[in-house]
Amino acid sequence: MSGLRASLRISRRNARRSKWRSALILAMIGLPVALAAFVLTAVLGPGPVPDRQHYPLGQADALMTGAHEWVNLRQDAWAEEVSWEPGRKHTPFTGAEITTVLAPGSRVIPVAQGNVRYLTPEGYGMGQIRQVDLRDPMSRGTFRLTEGRLPTAPGEAVVSAAMLRPDMAPGVTLFAGEARRPLRVVGVALFDLTGTSPDLTVFPGSLPDTAFGPMNPLLMSRGWLVDSPRPVTWADVRRLNARGLAVVSRAVLDRVRPDEPSPRGPSLPQSAPWVAIMLLEVVLLAGPAFAVGRLRRSREFALVAVQGGSPAHLRTIALADGLLFGVAASVVGAALGVGAAWLARPALERRAGYLLPPLAVPWAAVATAAVLGVVAGLLAALAPAVAASRTDPVAVLSGRRERGRERAGRPLLGIALVVAGTAATIVSGGHELGWIATSALVTQLGLVALTPVLIAAAARLAARLPLPLRFAARDAVRNRGRTAPAVAAVMTAVVALTAVGVTWQSRLAQKPVYVQDYPQAPTGALWIAGPDLTPGLWDRVRSAVREELPAGVPLVEVRTLTSRSGVPMYASVPDTAPDVSRVEWSDASQSGGLLVGTDDLLRYVLRRDDPRAVAALHEGKAVVLNPAVIRDGRLRIDLIPVAGPGDSVPLTLPAAGVRANGEGWARAVVAPEVAAKNGYATITTMLVVDPADFRTPSATAERITAKVERITGKATVRLEVPEAPDDTIILIVLGIAAAVLVLGMTFVATMLAAAEARPDLETMSAVGAAPRVKRAVVAGQALVIALLASVTGVLAGLAPGIAAARQGVSHPVAFLRADGVTTIVPAGAAPAFAIPWALVGLLVVVLPLLAALGGAVFTRSRLPLPRRRVT
Repeated sequence: MSGLRASLRISRRNARRSKWRSALILAMIGLPVALAAFVLTAVLGPGPVPDRQHYPLGQADALMTGAHEWVNLRQDAWAEEVSWEPGRKHTPFTGAEITTVLAPGSRVIPVAQGNVRYLTPEGYGMGQIRQVDLRDPMSRGTFRLTEGRLPTAPGEAVVSAAMLRPDMAPGVTLFAGEARRPLRVVGVALFDLTGTSPDLTVFPGSLPDTAFGPMNPLLMSRGWLVDSPRPVTWADVRRLNARGLAVVSRAVLDRVRPDEPSPRGPSLPQSAPWVAIMLLEVVLLAGPAFAVGRLRRSREFALVAVQGGSPAHLRTIALADGLLFGVAASVVGAALGVGAAWLARPALERRAGYLLPPLAVPWAAVATAAVLGVVAGLLAALAPAVAASRTDPVAVLSGRRERGRERAGRPLLGIALVVAGTAATIVSGGHELGWIATSALVTQLGLVALTPVLIAAAARLAARLPLPLRFAARDAVRNRGRTAPAVAAVMTAVVALTAVGVTWQSRLAQKPVYVQDYPQAPTGALWIAGPDLTPGLWDRVRSAVREELPAGVPLVEVRTLTSRSGVPMYASVPDTAPDVSRVEWSDASQSGGLLVGTDDLLRYVLRRDDPRAVAALHEGKAVVLNPAVIRDGRLRIDLIPVAGPGDSVPLTLPAAGVRANGEGWARAVVAPEVAAKNGYATITTMLVVDPADFRTPSATAERITAKVERITGKATVRLEVPEAPDDTIILIVLGIAAAVLVLGMTFVATMLAAAEARPDLETMSAVGAAPRVKRAVVAGQALVIALLASVTGVLAGLAPGIAAARQGVSHPVAFLRADGVTTIVPAGAAPAFAIPWALVGLLVVVLPLLAALGGAVFTRSRLPLPRRRVT
């Protein structure tokens, strides 16, 4: 213990002497620990969101709903499994009746919530509206006001920060429900995520109870918050169930929560490979810095040795550096990470648009990250410590170079790990990323073990190169203990960057998954979609579009079905897709593909003039683009209201099947008269400029977009032009990361190499070498390190990148087109692999040349003069 204490004192003294090197090591170890502590605190620190609750209880003791006809119902603790008979007549309890069945002194306030359609100055919207008095103490903790004030009277509302936009800002008046009740926004608030976070919260009495749908104990859309003088126990819940009340009690939930699953978060098997990769990178990054310290302290180690210090003593002194820096960096990094998560909490909530659960620092996880930081410091100092224990005091004190030692057996171990890791990476393709990361880690460990062999092979290949490169390669071989960690660190970073680049580029080359990535209209078409716009807004949009188009260019109007009261109807048109995972190609009209229009709409959908289809449309038939769904000459469609409560309504129409030319951009087209005959109204949802009539230039489309955006934010303007996948952003991000990691580590290793090469440079100066030789030698050292690491890293990063790109093709997928025709991607289909050649060129060519140029520019050209050694 006394030896360790003395070693720590020596390490602390040397840390104060070399402040810049100490700061560098502290940053290398402390920053990953700080990042891990920040992520753990920000992600795992907030408790799990109780997604099984209907409504945040706040300071209330219970939430209940009920009707006189629900007597003797049964429920679970969360009121999710309730025995009741839907469809029966129900007579809701009043607040006074609720108070009489509770403990004396109890107080209740009404609460209601549900999806309600509302009208904003820019069009219709659909969202969750909650009706409760936020001023009541029972609502405390469920929200935080960020702007304006709370509602104080019926007709006033606060908007969720997540939904804040110009047409829902304080001062704006909205109109909610079928009765168009006015709601004036007076404030903005962050709301708890428990249950369903509301878009709007209104004062009690702002909306009628019918706006929130029928009574339902499973949804608890209408109920009461209870403030009871004593906890509401399970016995109380059963007693209230007998009277017809469904109850969610805080006291009951507090008893069942310990039996719930543990909070969300990555499990150890999934996170282990990523933690190991981070640990390996920290060790490799900090290793050269410890090697620099060992080199500068070589005379100190030699003096300890000649005074009787054993190799164990020298090893302990060197390892004390890793322990001291590891503990200091980990403690400071963990504290900074936790503090940053606490300070960033308000910003994270504003960014997310909702309140985060109460912060509780996961001390065990943070302590684990700190311990890993200490382990990383010790591992980074291990190789320099072993080298220090082998110090030759005679060679050091006389100024001669120490002889390095070769280690047998490492190539065989490295080869075995590389072969096993590569095979595992190939097999893990299409599986979870954790398996791919684990196999890539095994490969990386093998490459780290093979790095000295690779350096030796590079030196043999450099035998015919110019002097600076030949000297740099041979110097790297002579000082493998210093060169190998630097090359391995750069190589590990390049492997990760290459794998990410290959995965991203391959995903861009594959068939897209998101609807907006597919063309939504024929090439060259300009369309404006606004299913939520009012007729007045459509008139303004229509006028703005016509102002930018040449005279005589027709505007194809797309209409969809609504109820007589104006509620849009979504059409569920049958399709013939098999029972596989599917990605449905939704139409921009948000109608389900059932469009209402005239001959010009039919021509646009079919992409041709078809007299037979026009005749069928005029006869009152539905023109169906997938004849396989027609049964006995008729088409059955289920119409579902998109707003408010309502069941699907079947609609059966006579139909005629017509194939479109290519994509159909609809599933069925009917005439307006057919809609009126069957009791439905229609609304405009799209305007289209058919490319067969006029191909809109990009400049015209941009002007139309600007005008429409000034009218409303609820309309989408899009010019359908083929676009290649844009990989600019990812390449820029990866390029910056590559430049920082590759150049930074190369410069650190180059400085160390230049320091160790001083005797050779002195010899060159003595025999008459020109001053520029030193610059050339340093540039060669930087080039050898960066080029060897980059080439090896790129080759090693291809396998995990391709394996990760294969995710998502292990099962069949049905891409359902807008006309009901399906394209099946079978299971095991070979994915498209793409190599990001720009990134590869940056890593293999540009960055090594920049490293060499930087080494030449920032190195003094004056050669050191030989010094007389005192013997």
